[in-house]
Amino acid sequence: MNKKICIVSPSLKMGGIERALTVLANYFVAEGNTVSFISAQGGEKFYILDSEIQFFEPQTKRTKGIIGKVIFYFSMVFFIRKAIKQQDPDVVLSFGDAFNPLVLLALLGTKFPVYISDRTSPDFPFNPIIRFGKKWLYPKSAGFIAQTKRAADYKKLHFRNQLHIKIIPNALKETVSTAISKQKNILCVGRLSIEKGQDRLVKAFAKITDSTDWKLILAGDGPMQKELEQLAIDLEIIDQVVFLGKVQNVDQLLSESAIFVLPSRLEGFPNALCEAMAAGLPCICFDSIPTEALIESNENGIVVAENDIEALSNALSLLMNDSALRNELGNKAKEIKDTLAVSVIGKQVFDFMFEPKK
Repeated sequence: MNKKICIVSPSLKMGGIERALTVLANYFVAEGNTVSFISAQGGEKFYILDSEIQFFEPQTKRTKGIIGKVIFYFSMVFFIRKAIKQQDPDVVLSFGDAFNPLVLLALLGTKFPVYISDRTSPDFPFNPIIRFGKKWLYPKSAGFIAQTKRAADYKKLHFRNQLHIKIIPNALKETVSTAISKQKNILCVGRLSIEKGQDRLVKAFAKITDSTDWKLILAGDGPMQKELEQLAIDLEIIDQVVFLGKVQNVDQLLSESAIFVLPSRLEGFPNALCEAMAAGLPCICFDSIPTEALIESNENGIVVAENDIEALSNALSLLMNDSALRNELGNKAKEIKDTLAVSVIGKQVFDFMFEPKK
């Protein structure tokens, strides 16, 4: 049966929220549903939506200063409310810890059921305004999608029985593998910021004395780029560290790399890690991020203790010097493609939104 689904996203810029929502939007429309997509901010469009999807974005630009910021957010709320009422959907889907309260606020007093999902680590220390917005508005949602059991348990602890919760991980976007020779590249994909932990990876890589024929590839841009460049200079490995900046063709990078590392301090759900696993790369990460349903250490990847730079360095060295182990772990990692396929995850989200009401 055709359903009208409205997806509301902070933007269409490069980001985990935008990626997850565009994947679901394209799946829903491919299944014969009527889909509209609202970007709360105009401008840059990194992801591609199916041509059948109705797209809306505001003309209001964000200006500097506190007053400009307040005006921008008020205009965003009114824009979202007007656009959704115009579409008259059966359900509304929104992702984002700071963004969900705005969508719920915009739809106060309307008939539209809103399904939400947080994307950041559940214990992230948000500012008091966002925490208040969640506490007040989240119980007004029709359902909450938790990406992991850890996130679901956290929400149950803080909201008791006020949220209708379903655990559904992110869907993998369709990836294109290229049959090319592997390079001696260690790849890390993500915004160059403190929570993504690239500084820990640079330090771990610098500890390996026999790594001169390997390159550390950092794909992404962000506020820590200059600091990371200086760190590589100080550790005398700047010639081996490549700063690619923002990249479009991540699939190509995955195809030509030999090892993938996710050194994050905080993750809601590690999309980049899942994509690397699906591409058949042996992956390394810290145990502080939610990987309980993804990686079994030494079976389909390697998990090391949080902030143990020495352990990360040892794991890197092990894989760099053992091509057979890289192949073994990478081949096992590929099995994630079945459990996180768009057809599987998209159906779970759809069924959750349209399950019979008790």
